[in-house]
Amino acid sequence: MNRINQNIILKDGRKLGFAEYGKVNGYPIIYCHGSQSSRLEIHYDHSFAIENDLRIIIIDRPGHGISDFNPNGSILEFARDAKQLIAHLEIDKLSVAGMSAGSPFALGMSYLLPENIYKTSIISGFAPYNQEITKYLSSEVKIMLYLAKTFPILFKVLIKIQAKQIIHKPKKILNGFLRIMSEPDQKTLKNQLVINTIESMFKEAFRNGSKGVAYEISNLLVRNWEFDLNEIQVPVTFWQGKKDNNVPFEWAQYMSHKIKGANLKIFPEKGHLLIFEHAKEIFKDLKNIA
Repeated sequence: MNRINQNIILKDGRKLGFAEYGKVNGYPIIYCHGSQSSRLEIHYDHSFAIENDLRIIIIDRPGHGISDFNPNGSILEFARDAKQLIAHLEIDKLSVAGMSAGSPFALGMSYLLPENIYKTSIISGFAPYNQEITKYLSSEVKIMLYLAKTFPILFKVLIKIQAKQIIHKPKKILNGFLRIMSEPDQKTLKNQLVINTIESMFKEAFRNGSKGVAYEISNLLVRNWEFDLNEIQVPVTFWQGKKDNNVPFEWAQYMSHKIKGANLKIFPEKGHLLIFEHAKEIFKDLKNIA
């Protein structure tokens, strides 16, 4: 069986694509990929998952990769999609992780499906977009998100242009996109295996166009999330680099204070891509060993 290119048909007729890594019968973890990404977003070395008896499931969000676009999509609607996949895979209990812009989707699952989720981890996580936290953003990210929220049609056009460029000139576009990252991230990006992973997951995100990516950023990430962080009952741990230019560490502090009992692990010398050095630690922590 091709574990990387799987899909199910949801009740409304949409196709939901997903990939599985690690042990076939290992402890299940749903990992929510970042923005402009896909089910191919995984550490280039999967051995940590096999060694720790983990089954990592990564879902293409609507309009990304091989998942059909959902014109009525929302953060909680994705959680409902995930619930159908969990039932299809006959999984009762699992953990959830969210990387960067995958954060709201992992937290949405935690809010909506507490009976299924043992624990949640948020890595370099995107926070609810409000005036209180935007002041911490770098100017580049702040401009992009402002554009997405205030001029969504223009933003959609720009993402469409970017999508075409990623398909035809991926290295040139990625170099520009990654240039804003911090010094610790630049060191991580010197590893060609990391670059290969990022290029593959980005290109796959735009396999069927840019509509899903643009919709998610403009209509979901910078809008109301449909739930409050203080309503989450699942144990949550935040993993955050203090030298993260993409997602400021203050966002992790903000969210951890909102969620009762949340843990916050700050890495003073790490950036946005700390997952490439700490994947084993992060995913092993999600395993239910009871």
